[in-house]
Amino acid sequence: MSVDGQTVYRVLALDDEPGMLTLYRDILCVEAEEASVLEALFSRPGETPDAGQDRPRFEVTLCSRAEEAVARAGEAQAEGRPFAVALMDVRLAEGPDGVWAAERLRGMDQNVEIVMVTAYADVTLRELNLRIPPPEKLLFLHKPFRAQELRQLAISLCSKWHTENKLRELNETLLQRVDARTRELNGANEQLRRDIAERAEVMARLRMSEERYRVLFEEDITGNFVAGPDGAILDCNESFAQLFGYASAREARGFDFSSLEFERGDAASLLDLACSGRRLRNLELVYRGRGREPVFLIGSFDGVLGGDGELREIRGYFYDITERRALENQLRLAQKMEALGTLAGGIAHDFNNILGVMMGYAEIVLSRAGNDPGLERRVGEILSAGSRARDLVDQILNFSRQGPQERQSLKLGPLMKEALKLLRSSLPANVAIQTDLRAREDLVLADPTQVHQILLNLCANAAHAMRQGGGTLTVTLADADEPGGPVPTEGLGDARFFLRLSVSDTGHGMPPEVQERIFDPFFTTKKPGEGTGMGLAVVHGIVKRHDGAVNVTSEPGRGTAFHVFLPRAATLERPEAVEEPVLLPVKGRVLFVDDEKPLVDIGREMLEGFGFEVVARTSSVEALEAFRYRPDDFDLVLSDQTMPNMTGVELAREILRIRPDIPIVLCTGFSEGLSYEHLRSLGIADCIMKPMLKRQLVECVSRLLSRGGKKGENGGKRRGGANGRGRRAPRST
Repeated sequence: MSVDGQTVYRVLALDDEPGMLTLYRDILCVEAEEASVLEALFSRPGETPDAGQDRPRFEVTLCSRAEEAVARAGEAQAEGRPFAVALMDVRLAEGPDGVWAAERLRGMDQNVEIVMVTAYADVTLRELNLRIPPPEKLLFLHKPFRAQELRQLAISLCSKWHTENKLRELNETLLQRVDARTRELNGANEQLRRDIAERAEVMARLRMSEERYRVLFEEDITGNFVAGPDGAILDCNESFAQLFGYASAREARGFDFSSLEFERGDAASLLDLACSGRRLRNLELVYRGRGREPVFLIGSFDGVLGGDGELREIRGYFYDITERRALENQLRLAQKMEALGTLAGGIAHDFNNILGVMMGYAEIVLSRAGNDPGLERRVGEILSAGSRARDLVDQILNFSRQGPQERQSLKLGPLMKEALKLLRSSLPANVAIQTDLRAREDLVLADPTQVHQILLNLCANAAHAMRQGGGTLTVTLADADEPGGPVPTEGLGDARFFLRLSVSDTGHGMPPEVQERIFDPFFTTKKPGEGTGMGLAVVHGIVKRHDGAVNVTSEPGRGTAFHVFLPRAATLERPEAVEEPVLLPVKGRVLFVDDEKPLVDIGREMLEGFGFEVVARTSSVEALEAFRYRPDDFDLVLSDQTMPNMTGVELAREILRIRPDIPIVLCTGFSEGLSYEHLRSLGIADCIMKPMLKRQLVECVSRLLSRGGKKGENGGKRRGGANGRGRRAPRST
């Protein structure tokens, strides 16, 4: 609203501290009025303040409880004078908190601009966005704040609120005008339709006097046809004949039009629809005849009725969309894989943090087990289980094409025998295993762990298909260009450069509709509890990453065979054995940053156990402030990558601006987009993948600190105080 030429906005303020409520009123009301008075006081005689600057005024409603704030908002809505901005404190001493009040306020008024004010960082902006949508109408303000900051924020949000209200009013006016104009156009269109109908009747009488064959275009790319009332084709063009597998249009005559099916499985037949005389357009149809693969079509046709209302003939055309449908299926599969890859990245980060806590404490307990063999064995089992869980995360990342891959030349025969030896104990006794190694050379370029995973998944699926009646599991290693063997996937390349690994069974087989979906993530025909539907999806992802291909042949009741084609390797490359690094006794002060407090505690305990001095922080912002306060107190910074407010890379960039010579180590549980080359270009010394193990962590820190000679032993470049260090950053987390 406007008072004396000034715009007045209503502001709702919620805080359980009277001082904060008084501060809101002083900043938004008193200081704004004082600025206007001063401007008028110091203006020249006879000169009025600049009228072009419409200084807004604020009417502030102060509330100390969440229920009271919600009630005031309801009254404002009922009066037709809603609040433009709501300043809501997150934490309240009594009753519901500010988030509860903000949710209720958003339910009453979708247009109000909400600012969540807090001095704590325990409520994230992500959580607030989920509870108080939409994000564009929600801001987060930390206490303490400056008066200018709050006043400018209020002015900006009120201006935005006012502009959006004006826009809505204009849109309502525009819609009314559009409706009126639309009614006028509809009237004109109705008259035009009547004119067209009269002309169409004249043209219809003219067309009926001509031969029906004038509607056919022999050179058209669509399959044009004319059919009789019984659905038999009377005439068609060459495109129609080719579409349905006939050598010529003459052979296609007599084709039964009613043999086409609706792709969506509609109950009504095409012939019934044509008999009604309707104009049918863009019907999705499928033809499954003449021993061919299904042909997907888009069809449009008209049923021509005689004067007695009976169907005389059917005219129309078909367009082949089989190739387009295949491309659409490929696109949907790619989108599924991309979506699952994004999900896998989030799982890897969170799960590796959990594993880091488990394995870190297990290592600490193991180092203090002493002479207790029972405790040492139990803790060792915990570490072993954690390693298997870490490998599972790697498998998920490999499936989503985001995990690291180490391809090397290896012999597939020994690896295949090893996998089957491990698998034998888990298979039912009524399943026999046969192997057939007949390849000229079994060298492939692959990651041995991932090839092992392919074999285990395919053999487990085959055994499951034979679990009731038993059977034979056959694993074959042969040349891809073997005469009479399975044909490699189209587009794979010259078969001479590939090996074929086949896993077949004598189980129940699969129908075609199941074969089309077996590589889809989470698709499974197993009962609940017997499988997740990820096994074949993982196989598909691994093979694609190896520049290979996988296909399947199966018939119900006659078993299934999976054929994996992998690229050959020219020579056998044996990696050189790398000696385990020796942990050197190096001292230094480390700034350890991670938003997960248990990981901070574990990392500090590991490093302090080797003599390092550790300053830990669970907030990247607090860590930056601690470093900025005394940058020369630290010898190394070790930071998590994924943190709220500021990522590890952003923190490293700010720290290197303050002190370019300090080594920084980044920790992450998910390496997507973080290559070592990119990190080195930013000045980051090293990167450690989570979950962090004690030796890995201590070795990395020792190596980086030892590069500076005795720097870690005397505090580096620290200055000030009698001991050369001065005031230190506090050690609290």
